[in-house]
Amino acid sequence: METLVLGQMPWAGLLLLPLLLYFWPETAGSIDPATLRVIMDCMNWPLTLGKCQYAFVVSLPHETCNQPTNLQEQLPEEALNAMNGALARQRRPYTRNDGPIVVARLRHQRTHWQHSECRLLFGGQNSWVAQLKARTCRPNCCLILFTLNSPCTSMCLVVNGPFNILGMTRAAFSDIDNNYQAFVFESIFVNDSWPMVTPQELRDAWHRVHDVPLQCCDNNSCRDCALVAPQNNPCLAGKIHTLGSK
Repeated sequence: METLVLGQMPWAGLLLLPLLLYFWPETAGSIDPATLRVIMDCMNWPLTLGKCQYAFVVSLPHETCNQPTNLQEQLPEEALNAMNGALARQRRPYTRNDGPIVVARLRHQRTHWQHSECRLLFGGQNSWVAQLKARTCRPNCCLILFTLNSPCTSMCLVVNGPFNILGMTRAAFSDIDNNYQAFVFESIFVNDSWPMVTPQELRDAWHRVHDVPLQCCDNNSCRDCALVAPQNNPCLAGKIHTLGSK
């Protein structure tokens, strides 16, 4: 029998390692997809904005994200209707001092569009999300960031870009347990659904948000976007027809 020396790996293991790295998800831990869909359905049902871009962050107790049986207590209809009214007015981000939600819409600012996710995350310790966490995460919470359209490849996910949300997202979720966090979108951002953005490019951009599990939730289900191979990634189902176009 061959003796293995500490620090060495058999050739079979060395050959297998790249495959494991290729197919292994880049995020660990997440909220159960079925539970996440129940929460998202509850949050979105009162909204009357149609396809107008918006985003919200909701902070819930751990037990609610384990078993969402008391959602009406955590997310009363009054609070959800107030959220809808605030979004319809399209002003500054909205929150209630006693509520677990902060919401924002897309806004034009001088020379560029300030995306709704950025409006919630920008500001470090003074950001809307940081203030929400200071109010509700004592000491722990389940934190979910939802955006109607996926974070875009042209601004939100550009490494070192002036309007990217990568560092802000990392800071917002750095102290949240992996099993109690999610970054959720409903649809692929329209510009990223066009053929000039390949599934590989879109998947690579999404994986830059590696500090929090990215999930796609629509009327059917919630799906984990961590799979590396584009042809196996359920969040890319609408773009697979463009594979090989580059």
